[in-house]
Amino acid sequence: MKEVCVTSSSSTEIMDMNMPVLKDEQCIECTCVDIIDRISKFPDEILGKILSYLPTKEAVATSVLSKRWEHLWTLTSDLDFSDNWLMQYKDENDRMIKMMSFLKYVDRVIFYHCGMDIRKCDMSFYSEYVASSVYNWIFAMITCNVQQLSLCCFEYKRGTYYQLPWMLFSSNTLVVLRISGTFVINLPTDVCLPCLKLLQIEYSDFVDDVSMERLFSSCPVLEELTIRGMKNGLKIMNISVPSLKRLTISVGLFTTVQTNINAPYLEYVEIHHGEENAPRRYSVNFTSSLIHAKLEGFDIYLLNAISQVECLTLTANDTSLEDIIHNSTLPIFKNLKTLKLLVGDGWPSPTNWRVLPNLLHSSPNLQVLIFPKGLVTHTLDQEDYNRFYWLHPEIVPECLSMNLKIIEIFEFVGLQDELQLLNYFLEFGRVLEKIIIHSENPMMEKKVEGGLRTSCSTCQVIFTN
Repeated sequence: MKEVCVTSSSSTEIMDMNMPVLKDEQCIECTCVDIIDRISKFPDEILGKILSYLPTKEAVATSVLSKRWEHLWTLTSDLDFSDNWLMQYKDENDRMIKMMSFLKYVDRVIFYHCGMDIRKCDMSFYSEYVASSVYNWIFAMITCNVQQLSLCCFEYKRGTYYQLPWMLFSSNTLVVLRISGTFVINLPTDVCLPCLKLLQIEYSDFVDDVSMERLFSSCPVLEELTIRGMKNGLKIMNISVPSLKRLTISVGLFTTVQTNINAPYLEYVEIHHGEENAPRRYSVNFTSSLIHAKLEGFDIYLLNAISQVECLTLTANDTSLEDIIHNSTLPIFKNLKTLKLLVGDGWPSPTNWRVLPNLLHSSPNLQVLIFPKGLVTHTLDQEDYNRFYWLHPEIVPECLSMNLKIIEIFEFVGLQDELQLLNYFLEFGRVLEKIIIHSENPMMEKKVEGGLRTSCSTCQVIFTN
């Protein structure tokens, strides 16, 4: 029999001849110790960088390896704290013991980093027991010249908000700031964030319109801004940031009457709002620079604001579609090259598909048309699909006869309505090069080919799962 090594805990057991040869535990321990000894010879600066790649909890755990490692974890420049693991406990007494241990752990880590520069810190808390400490922890990170700070805290009592230290809004080192949760943003008189390039505020509230405007105007090099899920309504949302390149807005439960955006170098804008709370007036200054826009729920004011865009993604609802269908002054998207239309609530109804010719007529230089969510949606009982009854427009859109080269349709199910639209594209797509059809049905290719009445000689129909 072939000789094999066995573990010390099972020396009387014989391994199967086909199993791989294993070293004993003692050999493995020796190897690990040897590796640790070699790593321990690295300079403190290098070891600190290595430990910064580990979660803070694991970095602290290396202190038990040896005297050499006892305080190396204090050299880490990246910290992360989360009380998620405290959600699992045997009883209330066990929960309190774990919570007290967690509070002491965070205090200890912050204490040992006092006076050091912190590159990145992520804080995520959900327990009411940390509420009294969050303010001090944030303050401590600011004194450590933190460069990237992410804060995520949600209310532990209904109507309760976390306060943010005023010192946060005068940091000379912050480059990235993410605030998420039930924070109230109440700003001091003097606000200055000279190095901030990315600001993300989600599900937090400004005290008033002026606070929002003051914050944004105090970020002279800000390049990316996200505002999402505000609970209190703002009558006027003023965003004046000349350096801004990317902007995402998702309004809250209440109406924002006026949205003013001054961002002459903006390249990307994403705006989400429902039909009930849709902002109705926009004043913008970014038309000459805009490349990509994504709109979920929109109106004619917003479409006019982004009419210079090169790539446009639209997710429609009933209100936005009716606005386009009945509006005779739809802007001309003269720079638009790629259009993505997503099926939304109400999109595939019999009348709403009339919006497609309108958009095509307004996009004379369109080259790529994509339906990322397909052409149809399920009925309420999920047993069938809503029909849209495609009707050919009287005049062929200029883009279809001159510029449209690629059409891509996802989630194709093979309904007669879909085939009619496909036939229309093939008949009038004079420069159409390919139509890509995505379907989970392996027999879709045969079904579609049997339903095609005409075919563009230069167009290739490609099927993929």
